[in-house]
Amino acid sequence: QFWYHTRLIDKMGFFEYVLVTPSHHRVHHAINPEYIDKNYSQIFIIWDKLFGTFQPELKEVPAVYGVKRPLQTWNPFLINYKHIWLIMKDAWQTKSIRNKLKIWFMPTGWRPEDVAAKSPVATIDDVYGFEKFDSHLSKPLLTWSWIQLWVLLALTMYLFMRFAEIGFPAVMLYGFFLFISVFSMTSLMDKARYAWIAESIRFLYVIATLIIGKGDWFRISEVLPGGAYIVVLFSFISLMVTVYFHYSEIPAMRRINISSKKTAY
Repeated sequence: QFWYHTRLIDKMGFFEYVLVTPSHHRVHHAINPEYIDKNYSQIFIIWDKLFGTFQPELKEVPAVYGVKRPLQTWNPFLINYKHIWLIMKDAWQTKSIRNKLKIWFMPTGWRPEDVAAKSPVATIDDVYGFEKFDSHLSKPLLTWSWIQLWVLLALTMYLFMRFAEIGFPAVMLYGFFLFISVFSMTSLMDKARYAWIAESIRFLYVIATLIIGKGDWFRISEVLPGGAYIVVLFSFISLMVTVYFHYSEIPAMRRINISSKKTAY
């Protein structure tokens, strides 16, 4: 299910009738009105044809990827849970018992009338003319984000290559480290005020796992002598750089607003 996430492959002849192809899956990810709620299948497209959710890709309708509700973040964890959180809030706030149950089975975009009127949610109407999210990163922050990405990919590959040697439950601890790393990196890209807190947690977690590993970090020293201390050093540098960007990249007005709220409390 990885290979069909591409624009490089067009139609695939006979396979279009049987398998989920890149063309079919582009439709699945598109927010065009013609493509919404279509092509749910993962391997065999015949299921969509059986249940009436099949839609071929149209040459005159280029697929625009995304979601109908604009997401102002790079953080994949916030992206994944924002929608379900909105549904949960709507289910809680609507006065109709029927709607509290109905909301879980309705098509994309449906909301109870009483909740929608009280707290409207912005959606994308013009799929070809909406403004895409951009946190306007400076070149230094963009460069640092790329460095973080490549280091994170290297550490992820280390996990895959040493899965058996690391063993369970250490693999779960490692997975949590990757979770914190992605959250911290994308929080900084969002210029979120809590980015330095997330990075501090990551640094403390690295220290904790080093202590648990009795001076080693998930057996990395077996592959790279002194690797544990390289990880600690990079984590410390990352924390310092994040603190620096926290004060240089986050607009001064935002910090003033935060201070005002704290004073009010």
